[in-house]
Amino acid sequence: MDDRTSASTRTVANPSLPSPAGRAVAGRALTLERADLLPEAPGHLHPDYGGLVVCGAGSSTRLNALRRTFNGVLAEDRAAYEKEVATPDAPFRLPEDALFGGDLDSALQEQLDNGASFAITPTRYIRAGDPAPLESVVRQVKALRRDDVVVTLPVSIGWLRPEARPTLVAAIRAMEHPVALVLGGQYDPLQQFAAAPQQLRRLLAEVPGTGLWRTDLAGFDALAHGAGFAGIGAGGSLRHLVPAGEAAETSGGGAIHPSVLMPELLRFSSAKFIADLYANTAPPTCTCSRCQGRPLDGFLGLTNAMKAAAHAHNSATWNAWLPDLLDQPTPADRQIWWRARCKQAVQAHELENARLKQPHRLKPPKSLEKWADLPLGTDDQPVMPPQTAE
Repeated sequence: MDDRTSASTRTVANPSLPSPAGRAVAGRALTLERADLLPEAPGHLHPDYGGLVVCGAGSSTRLNALRRTFNGVLAEDRAAYEKEVATPDAPFRLPEDALFGGDLDSALQEQLDNGASFAITPTRYIRAGDPAPLESVVRQVKALRRDDVVVTLPVSIGWLRPEARPTLVAAIRAMEHPVALVLGGQYDPLQQFAAAPQQLRRLLAEVPGTGLWRTDLAGFDALAHGAGFAGIGAGGSLRHLVPAGEAAETSGGGAIHPSVLMPELLRFSSAKFIADLYANTAPPTCTCSRCQGRPLDGFLGLTNAMKAAAHAHNSATWNAWLPDLLDQPTPADRQIWWRARCKQAVQAHELENARLKQPHRLKPPKSLEKWADLPLGTDDQPVMPPQTAE
């Protein structure tokens, strides 16, 4: 039996019980990957704590093909929020040429018919200081008579500022479906203002169970501080959301090489940066299930095959960490484990600089330094184990 939610589910379940969609995502960190970088069903995703979300052009076709061989949690995110801005009248992207109607319910059902374990709302991007589209999302989602839906809520990072966060919290609380929060901003949204990581933790404390979507290792921090699930991008374009209508700002020109997770350092770096870094020194090797000893400077290239290999390394690496985090007995234990891992990674930067004989060559990401230094929470209640969708 696979983890697919029944496509015939049409009525809302007992609200005191987890919904099929809630059971499908609970306690999982799903891997987000582009359809054209999935030549085959991935075998390196953790069966109990992982899963796959197909993104981008051709996602529906790829989803349908993958379901024949992939038995884990599987879904598609058509990511309307990448290019389209929500309005009060049209907060979702809906098909305009559908033969049998283009309403939200039909758009969700189509995903399930293609083999998805749960449906994902095609929510458009919600700008800061614009509550009307947010209210429209809440209103239309509350009208859905189904329990197989995860609501994506793609919002500007500005919604985490203290003056805006209560409105966002109220919107999430008003929805009876699992909510996947997507934060938009140039570069790393959580570095847009100094208190963003703390504000995210506060939101998760106020609405525990909310998921953090289209993110990086912030998904681990979120899972340690009350998030119910996470969606982590295998590649750089799926780890951060550039606001719809804005061109992506870059730190330099030239070819865009794959981003590669450096496990001991808890950082993603360009394959070109890594190749240059170890031009005169033996690079670290990776022991993940995909690499099995491959050197970390071995992902230099611009082909889809090289990108797919780098992304598989990334997701295989952090999937192997999931039991270490999620098997912790209490939220406090999760936080202790994660902060200790972050502190080790900060120190590993210094050790690697010494090995390279290049002081200050590698600087810890600001987010990593934050996670290593922020105080722990106080909740010591037992963590509920993930439940498998029936």
